[in-house]
Amino acid sequence: MNEIVGVIGGNGVAATNKLCELIESEYTKNGAYRDSHHQEMIIWQATQAPSRSMYLEGKGESFIPDYIHIGKKLKACGATKICMCCNTAHYAINEIEKQVGVEFINLIELVAKEVQATGRMKVGIMASDGCVKKRLYDYYLNKICPEVSIIYPNEENQKKVTKGICNIKNLNRFVSEDNHERPKKIFLDVKEHLLNSGADIVIAGCTDIRVDYCDTNVIDSLEILKKAIMEIANHE
Repeated sequence: MNEIVGVIGGNGVAATNKLCELIESEYTKNGAYRDSHHQEMIIWQATQAPSRSMYLEGKGESFIPDYIHIGKKLKACGATKICMCCNTAHYAINEIEKQVGVEFINLIELVAKEVQATGRMKVGIMASDGCVKKRLYDYYLNKICPEVSIIYPNEENQKKVTKGICNIKNLNRFVSEDNHERPKKIFLDVKEHLLNSGADIVIAGCTDIRVDYCDTNVIDSLEILKKAIMEIANHE
């Protein structure tokens, strides 16, 4: 039986679209020239589910019931594995996976394994306020590579991360690159802050970041998710 990956996306929409673009580009660069050369996937843009970060910050309703409902819909449509195109949603991955009854790709765990593979000892984190508040990356990094030190932005720069994520979702994504509202510029500034604070490498721990920013010395969570999805097809 062919493996079909279901994607709970819409968090954000641009990040999910970017994921599909990255996967398509990778196949094409590796010789695909027909639609049949590409992976079968089911994408659900879960735009009406409550904010994951707002919920973890204690400012909004839970996203978990919606994600369970959507996961079951993806299962009914034929998905044999499911992923969430959102780092913050992994706060509830075990509960959602159990209720849906399909194996989920654990993105944050995969990022932590990538950190371990790099051998870097001091890791900076760019992530949503909710992800930071619940220290989701701490859990997996401490579990997989406990010798690694974790560095978060200071309060001022965490506000910049939040602004950058928000600006991915609005017209500021399209302003000139030298504009201070451009997400790419914001994330570059935060990366430099984290490196200056002692980080050896930085995790882009929000999939929205990749929409406008990728860089050297950055582990991009959306790129990690792309690889994980493609490996499922390769191992059929």
